[in-house]
Amino acid sequence: MTSFRILRPLLISLSLALPSLALADDHTSSGSNTHHNGELRHQSGNPQVWHAETGQWTSPERFFELELIRLKGPTYGTRSGDNYPDYDSVEEWQTLVDKLPDGRICPMVFFHSRWRRLPDVLALDESLRNYDGCRDVFKF
Repeated sequence: MTSFRILRPLLISLSLALPSLALADDHTSSGSNTHHNGELRHQSGNPQVWHAETGQWTSPERFFELELIRLKGPTYGTRSGDNYPDYDSVEEWQTLVDKLPDGRICPMVFFHSRWRRLPDVLALDESLRNYDGCRDVFKF
């Protein structure tokens, strides 16, 4: 009985921590459904993306906005043309939103010493990798 009294506070702490640990790997369970961060579905013909941190389905635009916020960005705001920040001043995981001449946008992240499309770095579904301006961001 004495050992249970000693272990009881630890067991209570662990049981309270377990739900937050489940979210730490970007997976959320809801009954028999398990969703992963960035999972794509179509609801009434509209694309929706699962955002694990909020536990909600959202539009691709809102998903990217939330991911930029999670990365403390966009660090360099929205840019257009050839005015990328100086490579020597950019740090890994800094972000920006690239606005193409036609107005489409693509969230970008500085990863492994170069600018990459955020959907690529997050290893999202191919249709999200090519969503909005991301399909053509390197053509301009």
